[in-house]
Amino acid sequence: MHKQWAAGMMHKRYVTDSQIDSWISGSGPFPYYYQPSYSTSSVASCNSNENQFPGTTSPSSEDLRKRDDWVTRSGSKLYLDGYEFRPVGPNIYWLGLDENVNPSPSYPSQTRVWEMMGIASAMGANAIRAHTLGISFGNSLSVVTGPNTYNDGAYQAIDFAIMAARVYGLKLIIPLVDNYNWYHGGKYNFVGWGGHSWSGTGAAITPPDVGGFFYNDTNVVQLFTNYITHHLTHVNQYTGVALKDDPTIMMWETGNELSVYQQADGPPPNAWTQQICGLIKSLAPNQLCMDGTYGIYPNSGQLSNGNVDALTDHFYPSDNNRLTTGAHYTQNTAGKVYIAGEWDWTNQYGGDGIQSFMSQIEGLDGAGDFFWSLFGHDSDCCTLVTHNDGYTMYYPGTTSGESAE
Repeated sequence: MHKQWAAGMMHKRYVTDSQIDSWISGSGPFPYYYQPSYSTSSVASCNSNENQFPGTTSPSSEDLRKRDDWVTRSGSKLYLDGYEFRPVGPNIYWLGLDENVNPSPSYPSQTRVWEMMGIASAMGANAIRAHTLGISFGNSLSVVTGPNTYNDGAYQAIDFAIMAARVYGLKLIIPLVDNYNWYHGGKYNFVGWGGHSWSGTGAAITPPDVGGFFYNDTNVVQLFTNYITHHLTHVNQYTGVALKDDPTIMMWETGNELSVYQQADGPPPNAWTQQICGLIKSLAPNQLCMDGTYGIYPNSGQLSNGNVDALTDHFYPSDNNRLTTGAHYTQNTAGKVYIAGEWDWTNQYGGDGIQSFMSQIEGLDGAGDFFWSLFGHDSDCCTLVTHNDGYTMYYPGTTSGESAE
């Protein structure tokens, strides 16, 4: 067992490297030791998925090094094991808590998580962005059920997903809060726990400026930083490694699509972003921090935050000019990494087209990107799970057009 993974071991439940190595020697997407209890052969009511993925091979010495190596930054580029590393892959937002199955919400089964890691690996991804591995507030299944009140039972799903990503050699970007009020919670939970009344769902929150308390009320900020400390110091029950010490987690994101109030109202205060990334750096000096502001604001002081390693933007629809302009400010002016954290692969609302947009991303030296969003089968491996936003992707696709895209 590698030294850093042996540190702090107290229970035999922890997984050894030799176990992990053996798991990825079986046919994908299920590791060798974990075969589903149901048949995966084709029957009238269930379509097999066992032949949709290439068989896996034993990990090379380079693969093993990458598992234990940290992703590092030099200027506007990332590196892994001495080579430039451009993170690419899917958003799989539901790995810690899912809203798309019954009961809703509920923890995703280990079967589904294994399948998604196999799918991402088969697609050629090297990283995943996963909201609910860090955003988990306000209901009985959440990590944070109330002010400074933690439900460590919620970590079983989170820990398993992080361990499974390590098995497949995938790095993770994990946002720590959401700008909206969806099923997994977000900044408005902390605002409410801090004594400020609000109502609404998603982005439709009243009063519209109540979200500002998330950044400027010291009690609210303290509740959030307490959570960050709790989360990063949590020890994964499958690996025995604290999240802050796990090289599988390449980057923490201060939040998803953060704005000072509601969407497109401008960036959070620079002092807040500096504080949050500073806390992350103090707890996890080997992990990176991304400013989760929705967009690049060159005149706001955002580009000069010293604790920030990366900036991000989302694209609904794809917008080549916005992409290249934001990347220019991020890479050339700020000297930081640029990540297109979400983008619409469907072009259902127009935009510049997937081929053109992807060509622009590929031309941005050092940039990374994550499409929205990837799904697979339900726990019985019979039905494809879908999300109601119209951006659900399956691999290798359910139609010839989807497969081509």
